[in-house]
Amino acid sequence: MLVFVLVLASLLMTAHAATDHESANPLYRSLLDPGLPVGANATAKFPKPTLPDGLDAARQTAIIKDLIKDDYSYAEFTRKSVVAPQLLKLRDVAPSDPKAPARGVDVWFIAYGDIKALDDEKFLEKLINAGKGEGKGQALTKQELAKRKIKLGDEKQETIGHIEFDFLEKVHLKATGRAVWSKTDDSVLVAGEIDPRFLNDPEYPNQWQSIIKEGGMSKLGPASPWSGAAFYLKITKLAEPTGALFVEQHVIFAEPTGWFNGANLLRSKLPIAVQMNVRSMRREWAKHPGK
Repeated sequence: MLVFVLVLASLLMTAHAATDHESANPLYRSLLDPGLPVGANATAKFPKPTLPDGLDAARQTAIIKDLIKDDYSYAEFTRKSVVAPQLLKLRDVAPSDPKAPARGVDVWFIAYGDIKALDDEKFLEKLINAGKGEGKGQALTKQELAKRKIKLGDEKQETIGHIEFDFLEKVHLKATGRAVWSKTDDSVLVAGEIDPRFLNDPEYPNQWQSIIKEGGMSKLGPASPWSGAAFYLKITKLAEPTGALFVEQHVIFAEPTGWFNGANLLRSKLPIAVQMNVRSMRREWAKHPGK
């Protein structure tokens, strides 16, 4: 799901820092409470960030050590290396629709670089491209939004874009998402969701199709509507080690039973995909080490 996160996060960091993300980012606030609709009369609340703003070095270190205690040592997890480990946790989300059970994906890792590099449009584009693989995306124009009677709340803080990519080589996804960013003195946060207003849009629909492989060829099955997916990504400066950034992303999405026909591919294939994307992001950050 890192692909989903990065393609939607194509925003320019140009506004002034806010005091906190909940007051500055209405989409993020709504994901925390009341949560993401994932079925009839069912919503899923997102967890609060693992690493809040405003902590000193000792408290930051204690929280990270507690997070990784069953998997990695602190020295190993914070190692300044492209191949340092990342922590991935997969979970089922309840309640949800039995025909499209909700899944949670949480990822944490350390990167090294200058958080101010996010203010640079060219760097942000490279970071996005590093994580999106074969996916493609585009921001919708003002004219396209006006045609649908949609107006952005703040053009410097919000964007709506369409993404299209293959997920785990089994499902072809098309979705139009809304993303809202905010930043404080300590961190940057991007929240995004599949916009339900585009569920049956003729040009930019939210839909999925099975990837069918026959005789060495691939084709797409019939299109089915898809809704119920959101994320937030938070990048926090660490007081130490020098130049370290704590990256956490939390994703909840509906997984229609037709995607994998009952096979549990998330646990077998997603870790490898996430690892590749994390390493690509680290390589881009390394080109902007800061002072």
